Amino acid sequence: MPRQPDTGRRNAMREAGLTALEALGMVIMTLAAQTVILGLLDPDSELVWGIFNQVPGGRTGQMILLGLVALVAAVAGGWAHTRRAQDTGRAGGSGDIRSREPA
Repeated sequence: MPRQPDTGRRNAMREAGLTALEALGMVIMTLAAQTVILGLLDPDSELVWGIFNQVPGGRTGQMILLGLVALVAAVAGGWAHTRRAQDTGRAGGSGDIRSREPA
């Protein structure tokens, strides 16, 4: 007889992965957005310790790339957050409105 998959463990691992993606997205977005703001306010500062020095377009290209990194991280974190919210809503079902009659 074939072994049945352990759906409880799979769901827990999926939940942990979505939580990690959400947290990583928030951290990367925060750091990239702060660096862009610092670059706008202090033109003499070096962006991200010279990691993006090879980006074409000079300082403008670096800031555009950092803005895109922040945007992608925000979208990934938001996607993970909405996936987690959908899964928790399905599991318990206690948050559903059953009827609209007064109690």
